[in-house]
Amino acid sequence: MRSPSLIHQSTKIAGFGLFFALFQVAHAAPPEEIVAQIESLSSDSYLRRENATEALLKSGPAAIEPLVEVLERGDLETTQRAIGILQSMAMERPILEGESEHPKLARPNPNEPDAWETLLMLSTMGGSRGERATMAVEEITQVRRAQTIQTLSLQEAYIGVKEFVYGATSNLQRVVEITGAYQGDDSLLELLRWIDKVEFARIEGPAIRKGVLKGVTQMPDLKTLSLLYGEIDLETMKVIGDLDSIDHLEFRYVPLNDELLDAIATLPIRISLTLNGTDLSSDQVDALRQTLPGLNIEFKRGGFLGVRCNDSFNECIIQSVVEGSGAEVAGLLPNDVIIRANGEPIRKFADLQAVINTRDPGQNIRIGYRRHNVEYETDAKLGKLTEPN
Repeated sequence: MRSPSLIHQSTKIAGFGLFFALFQVAHAAPPEEIVAQIESLSSDSYLRRENATEALLKSGPAAIEPLVEVLERGDLETTQRAIGILQSMAMERPILEGESEHPKLARPNPNEPDAWETLLMLSTMGGSRGERATMAVEEITQVRRAQTIQTLSLQEAYIGVKEFVYGATSNLQRVVEITGAYQGDDSLLELLRWIDKVEFARIEGPAIRKGVLKGVTQMPDLKTLSLLYGEIDLETMKVIGDLDSIDHLEFRYVPLNDELLDAIATLPIRISLTLNGTDLSSDQVDALRQTLPGLNIEFKRGGFLGVRCNDSFNECIIQSVVEGSGAEVAGLLPNDVIIRANGEPIRKFADLQAVINTRDPGQNIRIGYRRHNVEYETDAKLGKLTEPN
């Protein structure tokens, strides 16, 4: 961490950005002076190179296009300094436009060139300019990512490693999680555009709303999105449709109807859709499957027993029992072998899941199991699938 408080650092950057913009308006250098300063970047005099660098920084966006032009013919010294100037310009901009009472002053003309966008463009090119621009982009992203994590964490958003449940699997993943505990303004979540290399996001309860979803969908590497324990309306659903694609989408204990199903049919889902405890009927889901024949749709009524088993075995051996679940209350233990569920023979964990998936939370299920080669039966009350703490 570069300083004790990245928020304080961000505030300083925003404040300097406002001062920098005001200075620009009053002291914009003429084009010929900018060109002369750029030529001085390759001077034999170190002091002259330093003065030229400082002057170009003060010129702001007006210097961006001339700097890009010189990169096409510049030597290594000029390339390093030109990229460094663009990097400094990008970092001087406030992390959020709204951090200033006069946000437009941070970029007086939205049609002017932008240093960050310019660096992104240059990073796709070859040669030393592409390499230097890539390094600058990575450094800026690291700082912005750290600022974002600290800023949003103070507002009770979670960004970090956590167990993530999707469908029937549960793994430790890097996740973004927004729940009803989130205290910030929804617009603050636009900062999530700086959270790269995180593929999983979870939105829960009252946080399932348009503003939150708009922020979460800014995540550049988002692939799996779970919406849990809340309600969704058509306008919020449309935000998902603004994505280029989403690999996996889950609705868990989120009521859906025909209108929302029609909207789901238009979403850019690539691989799988999980519908768990959504109050939908089998007929409604079958109709959706016909509309989306290439999509893997997993449909569950929402009942949850609370056992974890290895699905690769030819027996349904309990590996662990979820604390407080119906399975624990019913007396099931690790290493028990489930052999029947509501009279249906169980040979693998998938067989047990198939039976449970047809049951609602609150329903009882009769479990036959074997312990130390002795068979027993017990009744278990199904609950709801919750996220591990």
